[in-house]
Amino acid sequence: MTLAAVISEKSVRVGLSAWLLLTVFIAPALGQDEKKIRVGVPTILSGDLAVLGQNIERTVRSYEKRYLRHPIAFVVEDARKSSLDGLRAYQRLINVEKVHMIIGGTSSNGTIAGAPLVNTSKTVLITPLTGGSNIDKAGPFVFRIGNSDVLNGYQQADILIEQGVRRVALFTELTEYTQDIAKFFRERFTEKGGSIVFDEDFPPDLDSFKSHITKMNGRNPEALVMATQTGLAFGIFLRELQELKGLPPSRIHTNFVAASNPDAHTAAGPAIIGVNYLAPRYDADNPKLKKFFLEYREDHGVDPAIPFHTAGTFDALEMLQSFLDREPAFDRERFQRFLSTEIKNYRGLMGVYSFDSEGNADLGFLPAVIE
Repeated sequence: MTLAAVISEKSVRVGLSAWLLLTVFIAPALGQDEKKIRVGVPTILSGDLAVLGQNIERTVRSYEKRYLRHPIAFVVEDARKSSLDGLRAYQRLINVEKVHMIIGGTSSNGTIAGAPLVNTSKTVLITPLTGGSNIDKAGPFVFRIGNSDVLNGYQQADILIEQGVRRVALFTELTEYTQDIAKFFRERFTEKGGSIVFDEDFPPDLDSFKSHITKMNGRNPEALVMATQTGLAFGIFLRELQELKGLPPSRIHTNFVAASNPDAHTAAGPAIIGVNYLAPRYDADNPKLKKFFLEYREDHGVDPAIPFHTAGTFDALEMLQSFLDREPAFDRERFQRFLSTEIKNYRGLMGVYSFDSEGNADLGFLPAVIE
């Protein structure tokens, strides 16, 4: 045998031995990973509402660290805010990552875009975010723990009528989420005798509102209701409203995102203090919730930016683990039936609630003030 042949044969033996060693050490790990339930977490991790996605991801990581009793792996995906980006996130998680279920932290646009794929693939989606009538009817595999934007609109109208307000300006961002709030506010407020003296929409990328403010001021509204997707536009609007001597903060009402988004506070400055909003209801006095909030702070150095998102995410993961406690293997359709039939008078961090026939838990909102 030549020297070259000897070297070649030794190389083959060494390579084969190395491959066998890798097989011994890697195969069990791969096998264990295959046994894990894969949970997709599409959420907003970039742009001016990244605080929302960071909060969802941090909640998942704290839960993973402290509460898992089943082999679960999390796959986080940036869904941004648009319908197209949301759809891409759901497509990747379902078609490429092959997740078993999804905790959906996406915009209403993104959730609606992904809903057909969620239903056809029978991949349960539980969202801890709010959502409107479109998400109410998004399909049998879409569940929503967050509150209904239908209630946001109705409750906001009721509050103003009870306060004796009859002339309102309504200014609405052109997104699924905000248009739903405006639709149901408009319906209830006019039903109860109110008059909307200014009613206009604006695109999400608008960066100056002075012409709208001038027009609105000319109508002499008693109050303003402004629904905004991320709160950033609202912050810019408030700064310009103050410059043009418009309504004071105590007569301005918005949805909860402006209160939670630091970009909105930066854009508005002091003008945002004293603005009214509707805060989604959750069980703030729950001892288990207080304990988890302390653990969240210990893990991440901050409190949850959007507490009800944290509470809802925790509840969704508890539901999954409760299902795994009783089922020897995960089955998508059985999990869907479990949520539909077993989540009745459920005691979670969000409070006591049930999924209705369309998979929604409507806990409602509480009046609050930005401080």
